[in-house]
Amino acid sequence: MRRDWVMVHEMVHTALPDMPDRYAWLSEGLAVYVEPVARVQAGDLTAREIWQAMMRDMPKGLPQAGDQGLDNTGTWGRKYWGGAMFCLLADIEIRKRTNNRLGLQDAMRGVLAAGGNHEQDWPIERILATADKAVGVDVLTRLHDEMGPKPITPDLAALWRDLGLKRIGEDAEFDDAAPLAAIRKAITAPHFQ
Repeated sequence: MRRDWVMVHEMVHTALPDMPDRYAWLSEGLAVYVEPVARVQAGDLTAREIWQAMMRDMPKGLPQAGDQGLDNTGTWGRKYWGGAMFCLLADIEIRKRTNNRLGLQDAMRGVLAAGGNHEQDWPIERILATADKAVGVDVLTRLHDEMGPKPITPDLAALWRDLGLKRIGEDAEFDDAAPLAAIRKAITAPHFQ
């Protein structure tokens, strides 16, 4: 059970209201992103393992020819890894804007506290606004305004460098002097509320 990701992935879905299918990228991306982070926080994976996997797999979510943004491109890569990329970028930006006090987990806990779960149908705007309100910054709404309607290609190489991640073959090396190393560490640190 400790090595299995499926149950954690599926349980993440229960913590998000249902939305129209065009926003499945948020539901799937959140599950893809949160599942390994939660498993590191529980001690079932190492931070090195999940950062290796993110560096390897996150490019699968980048826009390809003909992409029309996350809201309008239903390919497997965009739905799962494009959504996960959105979540990673949101987590980092929330942490930057709150001096690393809060992150995506806090935002999503705010959705749950407001009654948002899989038994509810909410528009994406309500989910994102509720999450933003929980952390006091408009990161999710703003990021959706950018990435939802049009293809955005983040510079993943620069992001990994800033987080203090270097890929060595299939392994990852950490640089704790990198500008966002403290954010990288905070993402996987146990989070108690």
